[in-house]
Amino acid sequence: MHTPFFPRPSKRRLSTTPNKEIAGLVAALFSLMLLLAVVQFHGLKASMLSDLGAAAELIAQNASHAIVIEDDTEAHELLSALARSKNLLKARLESPDGRLLAVYDKGHQAERCDELMPLKVSRPVLAYGKPVGQLILTASSHKLLSWTAVFLGIGSISIAVAWFTSWLSARRAAKAARQAQQKLAWMSRHDPLTGCANREELRAHLRERFQSSPKPSALYLLDLDDFTVFNAAYGAHQGDAILRVIAQRLQTLVKPEDRLARLSADEFALSLQHGSEHSLLEFTTRIQEVLREPIFVGDVPLRATACIGVALLPDDANNEDSAIQAASAALSMARHAGHGSVCRYEEGHDRKLRDRADLTDALRLALVRGEFRLNYQPIYSVHGGRVNGAEALIRWKHPSRGLISPDRFVPIAESSGLIEEIGLHLLGLLQRDRQAWLCAGLQVPPIAINISSLQFPKEQSKDRFLQQLSALELGPDALEIELTERAAFEELEGKDSIIHRLKGRGYSISLDDFGTGYSSLSYLHRINCDKLKIDRSFVRRMDENPKAQQLVKAIVEVAHAFHMTTVAEGVETEGELNAVRNAGCTAVQGYLLDRPLDAQAFGERLAALNGRASEDAA
Repeated sequence: MHTPFFPRPSKRRLSTTPNKEIAGLVAALFSLMLLLAVVQFHGLKASMLSDLGAAAELIAQNASHAIVIEDDTEAHELLSALARSKNLLKARLESPDGRLLAVYDKGHQAERCDELMPLKVSRPVLAYGKPVGQLILTASSHKLLSWTAVFLGIGSISIAVAWFTSWLSARRAAKAARQAQQKLAWMSRHDPLTGCANREELRAHLRERFQSSPKPSALYLLDLDDFTVFNAAYGAHQGDAILRVIAQRLQTLVKPEDRLARLSADEFALSLQHGSEHSLLEFTTRIQEVLREPIFVGDVPLRATACIGVALLPDDANNEDSAIQAASAALSMARHAGHGSVCRYEEGHDRKLRDRADLTDALRLALVRGEFRLNYQPIYSVHGGRVNGAEALIRWKHPSRGLISPDRFVPIAESSGLIEEIGLHLLGLLQRDRQAWLCAGLQVPPIAINISSLQFPKEQSKDRFLQQLSALELGPDALEIELTERAAFEELEGKDSIIHRLKGRGYSISLDDFGTGYSSLSYLHRINCDKLKIDRSFVRRMDENPKAQQLVKAIVEVAHAFHMTTVAEGVETEGELNAVRNAGCTAVQGYLLDRPLDAQAFGERLAALNGRASEDAA
C-alpha cells in the first residue's frame, strides 16, 4: 500500500546564528568568572596578610627583650616558634641600623616556588615605646594561587560543559527545526493520506512542463463513482483505506517524469507524457481496468469505477490553470454522461458548464417561486382497464425557457444537492392535489413517487422525509414508493436504510426500470419489494420479438414467485398490450392507455372512470 513519505534532511550547513549566540554567552560567562576570580584572589590575599600581620605583632611584642640584651639565642628560638606556620617561609629580625639579628628560613626550594608573588609584612619591635628593631615575615602564596587555580579550573570546565551542552542542543534544535520546515514544505505540496501530489504540486509540475517540454502530454482527471456511498456504508476509515489502495494502483501507471495528484476527497489527476488520441483511449482503458480490480473490505469485494475527463496539451490549453480548467470541464461532461464515462475536452464544454450553472441557479429559484408541478400517468389493470394506481412525474415550466425535461434538470438537482429539498417539495404538491381530488368526492388510488438515494445523504435527511410524510398525512394507502434498481441497491443494507424504515411503516415498495441495472435474483429476494416494473426497453415491439416475449414471461414468473405484482412500462400499441397480457403481467402503463396528465385532467379521468365503474356495478 502506498504510504506518505517525508524527504530526508539535506546536508546543508547548519545556521551559524545559534553558534554566535552561544559564543557570546560563553564569553560573558568567562568574563564573569575572571571577575569573580580576581575578587576571590584579593579576598584570600587580604585574609592571609591579616593572619600574617597578627603573627608578626605577637612575635614583635616578645622580641624586644632579646634585642635589648642582644641575646641571639633567644631571638633565634623566638623565630623558630614560627615553624608551626605552614605558610611562613622566612622571618628576619633586624636592628634599626639594618644589622641582622636573627633569621628563620624554611629552605631555598620553597622560596623559589613563591618568588613570583611572596606575601610580606613588617612590624616594628618596641622597647619602652621606642623602636629597637624590625621584624619582617615572608609567607608563601602557594595556597592563594592553588585556590585561585582550582576556581578558574572548575569554572572553565563548567563553562566548557555548558557551552558543549548548549551547542549540542542548539545543533539538535536547528536540525529538528529544519526537518519540521522540510516536512511542512512537503505537506504543502502533497496529500498526507495517500502521499500523492496535491493541487499546488500538480500546478507546479504542469507549469514546468509547459515551460520546458515541447512534447505533447495529457492531463486526466478522475472522479470515483459513488464514493460517498462507500463512505456511508463502510465508514470513513475504510473509505481512507480504499483511497490509499486506489492511489497505489494508479501510481503503477505513471513514470518518473509523470505526476499523480489527489485534488479532493475522491478526485485524482494524472499528468502523462503523451498526447495522442490513440494513447488516450488506451490509457483510459487501463485506468478503468486497474480500478475494477476488487478491493476487499473484510470479505466483501468492492469494484470502483470513475468518470474521466481528459485534456490534451498543448492542444487544449497553454498554461497550467487553463489545463486544469479544460480537464475539469471534460470531467463534468463525463459525470453527466453517467458512471464510468470518459470525455475528451471540447471547446463547447465551457459553454455547456455555464448553462448548467445557470440552470442550477434557476432550480434554486424554482423552489422559491413554486415552478414545479406534478403530472400523473395512470396505471391500468391488464384485464378490465381499471385504474389501480398512478405514477407522479415531476414537471418544471421555467418562465422564460419554457418546459424543461426531467432528464435534463434531475441529474443537476442530484449533483447540486437540491434533490433533497425538491423531493420534500413534491410531497407537498402531491398532498395538495390529492386533497383536491378527495374534496371532489373521487376515489383516489395510491400514487407512486420516485425517490433517489441522493435524497438521503445523511441520517437527518431520512428523518426529514419520514417526518414530512407524517405531517402531510401521506400514509401507505395514499403513497407508494418507487425507486430505481441503483437507488435500491445503494440503500439495501442496514436496518436504518430508508427502504427498511419505509417497509416498517407499511409502505409498498416498487422497483422501477427492472432489468437495466443490477438484475439479480438474490437482490430481488433481499430487497423484498411489492411490485416490479418491467422496463420499456423489454416491452417495445415485444409482439414482434419471440425472445423478448420469453424474457418478459420469465421475469413475470420470477416476480410472482417472490409474491410481487408486475407492471409493464411503455406500452404503446395493441400488439404490445396483448403480448404483456399473455406474458402474465398484472398491470400496464403507457401512451396507449394514457399519457401523463396534469392534476385537473387526472381528476377528470378519475371522475370518468369512477362513473363508469358505478354504471358497471348497476
